[in-house]
Amino acid sequence: MHPDDFMTAAGGPATSRGIQIRWLGTAGFELRAEGTTLLIDPYLTRVGLGAYLRGPIRPDTERLARELPRADAIVVGHSHFDHVMDVPDIALRTGARVIGSRSTANLMAAAGLPPEQIVTCEGGEVFDVGPFKVTLTPSEHSRFALGGRVPYAGDIPCSCELPLRGSGYKCGQVFAIAVELDDLCVYHMGSANLIDDAIVHKGVDVFLMGISGRHATERYIPRVLRRLEPRLVLPMHYDNFFRAAERPMTLLPLTRFGRFVDDVTGFDRDIGIRTLAIGGSLAL
Repeated sequence: MHPDDFMTAAGGPATSRGIQIRWLGTAGFELRAEGTTLLIDPYLTRVGLGAYLRGPIRPDTERLARELPRADAIVVGHSHFDHVMDVPDIALRTGARVIGSRSTANLMAAAGLPPEQIVTCEGGEVFDVGPFKVTLTPSEHSRFALGGRVPYAGDIPCSCELPLRGSGYKCGQVFAIAVELDDLCVYHMGSANLIDDAIVHKGVDVFLMGISGRHATERYIPRVLRRLEPRLVLPMHYDNFFRAAERPMTLLPLTRFGRFVDDVTGFDRDIGIRTLAIGGSLAL
């Protein structure tokens, strides 16, 4: 099964409350409400595999300016290149605050962001971004690298210099991200792993669920669904992010999208599942 062939909105939010969610591809999202734009893990450059392997990688500044002209804040779940590489360019151009780990903060400082735009977190912090309440929850990255390890573990050092090679974007600390507006909760988990007892949100309206690499996390789907009790699951981070967005989407290895659907519906048939095309939006 391919994501383009599947959609069910059963159990999802029934009325619009003024929030627009746009999938940017990979783990990236844009949330807009009441004139405020919040970005999570925005990555639009989609560096080709050959360029990634050859050497230092750079943001596609023209694409970023065209597709993300505004941001009030950017939240980074972890600091691998496919989550954070485009963030410095967006923040420098828009003046957005960047909220993330020490690793993310080191990268922002190296890019020349002023200290007042950099917010360093350890987990558990709560921030107001316009009408949104944003909570960072400690989490973990899927251990799918050889030997059952997190790929490119460790931190981006404060001595880093841009541009970096892809391997220089170390994972750093990992966060799940809750975004609340009044009684609506959108929950973002950009890597298919979790710290069960750290999750404090329950009954979330929309779960933005990273599904690549879940095979390396024991019972990931039932564990996370039992904690969050989502009404609607919007899977993400399954697209081949080395492939240009203009080309037909292909899936990352071991995505097994049909099995993902079976696992979610097997856990609870009342949980809705919705897919978006890259650049597609959902109104809540």
